[in-house]
Amino acid sequence: MKKEKVLSVISISQHIVSSLFDRPNFYGIFFFTKANGTIKLDGRDIIIKTHNVFFYYPYQIIELYGDFEGELIQFHPDFFCIDIHAKDIGCQGLLFNNFFNDTNVKCSNTEFYELKQFCISILEELQYKRIGQLDMVASHLKMLLIQAVRIKKEKQEQQQISKDKIYHQIEVLLDKHFSSQSSPEFYIEQLEVSQTTFNRLCKKHFKHSFITLLNLKRVASAKNKLFLTNLPIKDIAYQIGYNDPLYFSRVFKKYCGISPIEFRKQLHHNRLI
Repeated sequence: MKKEKVLSVISISQHIVSSLFDRPNFYGIFFFTKANGTIKLDGRDIIIKTHNVFFYYPYQIIELYGDFEGELIQFHPDFFCIDIHAKDIGCQGLLFNNFFNDTNVKCSNTEFYELKQFCISILEELQYKRIGQLDMVASHLKMLLIQAVRIKKEKQEQQQISKDKIYHQIEVLLDKHFSSQSSPEFYIEQLEVSQTTFNRLCKKHFKHSFITLLNLKRVASAKNKLFLTNLPIKDIAYQIGYNDPLYFSRVFKKYCGISPIEFRKQLHHNRLI
């Protein structure tokens, strides 16, 4: 089996952006020192500006359009698994797999360079082989994620007043019922709005149709189970709300570009050093 680096820090520019995703089974964190463009993540366009920090999950479908300079940290789940550390850090569903909002942190100058310092510390640690090097790198990475979560949460709290109440109700309902309720009518009834209003709210706030939101939520849950458990694919399909395992596999491949079996093989069994 080919062995790869468990973590890399890559300088990015417009000329090499297309080659950044040769390792789709890695997490990624972009630090945009200069940027003016768009990231298409799972079909949704997200505007990227200077001093944004952007996070993505393995096998999310991602494309960059525009002018970019900065760094990209890529790391394999066998080195640092977001799903395993989710409770400690709180970044799963906020920085990663956050399709309700986005996974982009719009930083002030101070916030950006505060986060960038962790990236610099990782680079410095990687320059020479030393005792406990990977543990030290993992510590810097964990502190980076914790600080990014704090910044993201503070910004969300500041924006809370201006957001539509129903916006949050949709999030709560989908989080609670995604595996048991797939009919838009259920959510429409709970919200007490018309179908037209419901469709408009999904498009306005989440840039996706309800069905796409539901599938993204289920696929995100499936990724977690595929990596952290040995449950058969069909059992995972049933647990997250699909009655037909073959249909689940088609949906998963549509949104990830890879089958659930191959996803598990790449992440769960591909032990790196």
